[in-house]
Amino acid sequence: MAQTVRWGILGCGDVAERKSGPALYQAEGSELVAVMRRDKAKAEDFALRHGAKRAYHTVEGLLSDPEVNAIYIATPPNLHREQTLQVATAGKHVLVEKPMACNTREAEEMITACQSAGVLLHVAYYRRFYPKFVAVRHHLETGAIGTLLGARLLTCTVAPSTGWRVEPSVSGGGHFLDVGSHRLDMLVYLLGDVHRVHGFSANRLQHHAGENDVVLSLQMASGALVSAGFHYHTTPPQDTLEIYGSEGTLILSPFDGTDFTIHRGKNTETFAFPIPSPVHLPFIQALIEVYRGGDLPHVTGEEGIKATRIMETALSPDPFSYTRPNANA
Repeated sequence: MAQTVRWGILGCGDVAERKSGPALYQAEGSELVAVMRRDKAKAEDFALRHGAKRAYHTVEGLLSDPEVNAIYIATPPNLHREQTLQVATAGKHVLVEKPMACNTREAEEMITACQSAGVLLHVAYYRRFYPKFVAVRHHLETGAIGTLLGARLLTCTVAPSTGWRVEPSVSGGGHFLDVGSHRLDMLVYLLGDVHRVHGFSANRLQHHAGENDVVLSLQMASGALVSAGFHYHTTPPQDTLEIYGSEGTLILSPFDGTDFTIHRGKNTETFAFPIPSPVHLPFIQALIEVYRGGDLPHVTGEEGIKATRIMETALSPDPFSYTRPNANA
């Protein structure tokens, strides 16, 4: 690819406004060229405020722009598969918002389509490039808490009961797929691949059509055992990841906060890192280097589908539906 990555945005909603859009033109070697939204006036307004050269109100218009060589898909999940296939057919690289798709079958079709078209596919699990999470992974890999034995992930909050995020026909489920996907992807990033998953989901309050409560038991490929709970209509709020080792515990509380703490015996050490602004910037900068031919590990489609597989297990009527392909029994 040319030295400058020239982006088009497909879907100019809130995430593009605050998180990803600014990162696409603030990253070195990256330029925001064109945007698309069905409401042409809103597309033109977004383009004006963010310095894009052109605004379109159809997907076809955006994809026919000869200057654009990569597309960021920031639409709801029910559109990800179809639009990824369109972008791949147009010969442009794909960055798709999370969750990657509504289900594993759609995600696999996206991977295959991009491979067949010879374009790259990446998924916007941007927290993998936060300095804090990079540091956490380094400490785990260098044995800061000894042999990894397990972890506990807990999310409790009162989430909105209206909107497309809790309409399964649009989002694929509820807030678990939307917000929980980031946390499950982080488990994979920090602890490695999952070997086996048992999952259960429910919506006993029936405030909307999606799941409200999800619990998971995971056995990682390393042998570490993990429990994860997601509860989207309860108080007080909690957002914690605890990772247990043979020589200590590493705690992120809150998960999205600025710091993490390592406890070893009687010793406690806290490490603090600023949250990137815009939050997608380190992720996009690393992706630009991949586009330029670098070999930095990134969130490819093959990586992004891992969280989708885990979530699909939790929402399946068969609670024992996922064992990692080619894993030992």
